[in-house]
Amino acid sequence: MALIVEDEYLIASDVANGLMDGGFDVACVASDRAAQTWLADHRPDLAIIDIQLLDGQRGVAASLLKALSVPFVVHSGYEPEFQAPAFHDAPYLPKPAAIQDLVRLANRMIESRARA
Repeated sequence: MALIVEDEYLIASDVANGLMDGGFDVACVASDRAAQTWLADHRPDLAIIDIQLLDGQRGVAASLLKALSVPFVVHSGYEPEFQAPAFHDAPYLPKPAAIQDLVRLANRMIESRARA
């Protein structure tokens, strides 16, 4: 299961379709608050997360994913090193990234986690 945390519908839809074509089940939310609510009841295998969400750039969802040991990719037009610390150590693909690149990275993250 992959969680997409993205407030731009077309980007979320493209990423979701790419991940589903790659064999992932997908859930999408558009804000830190929605991510918190969803994560209260679910544990994804990984997440694709934007820095700028409907409720700002606070990094709440990223911090919660880290606390839950859920790996995530930052897919954003904002560079992580200038944002909340929760974004700093995650793999980063700047927008616009090719959907195939996101799917390949997601698969590598799942594979490396399975080997660990």
